[in-house]
Amino acid sequence: MTFALKELTRLLSQDTTVVGSVVGIEGVLIRVATERGAVNARTVDALAVGDRVLIKNGMATKAPVARHVFPV
Repeated sequence: MTFALKELTRLLSQDTTVVGSVVGIEGVLIRVATERGAVNARTVDALAVGDRVLIKNGMATKAPVARHVFPV
């Protein structure tokens, strides 16, 4: 059994980093397609539709891209 306030805090806060792809841009707000559905986030980076982003605490930043490809 958990306390109601602690459970509500857990539901409202997103401590995890979500990865997604930019599908729309409106000024500093962007719409990102994630595994959980579409999410709106703010950004200060110059992004384009199709860029991969990381969302943490409502702020989106460009996701790192692999620079080396190794044959397997």
